[in-house]
Amino acid sequence: MKRKIYTFFTLLLTLVISVFSLVACDKHGTAKAEIVSKSDTMVVIKVNETEGFATLLDAMTYLKGEGELTFEIVGGLVSSIEGKENPADWSASWLIFTSDKEMSNTEWGTTTYNGNTYGSAILGAEQLSVSAGEYYVWEYVTF
Repeated sequence: MKRKIYTFFTLLLTLVISVFSLVACDKHGTAKAEIVSKSDTMVVIKVNETEGFATLLDAMTYLKGEGELTFEIVGGLVSSIEGKENPADWSASWLIFTSDKEMSNTEWGTTTYNGNTYGSAILGAEQLSVSAGEYYVWEYVTF
């Protein structure tokens, strides 16, 4: 129960930071990425190249343009990935984890993919800077 409450507040903090960040910055770079793994509850993205201030949203937009990923954003938040939507009651949500140590916090939560542990991203997709060679994991988590 304690983990669920902690994860909920982590998600809430991430959402607040994302909304404020949208207002503060509208410069974006470009990112080329690939889908490493995809299921109904997890999407693993590897960033291959970046230019400028590239964000996870830039990488996802690239993948969307390539026909490899579908997602929707409502009110500045990723609300759906591959057709799986966040419920209105916040009983589940897509959360971001990353291999980038500078952009993650393991105290906020972790996930495991392919034997590797990834920390919770410290920012939302629109502000989370990405680096070539790093992994970004979207996991659908139920609270």
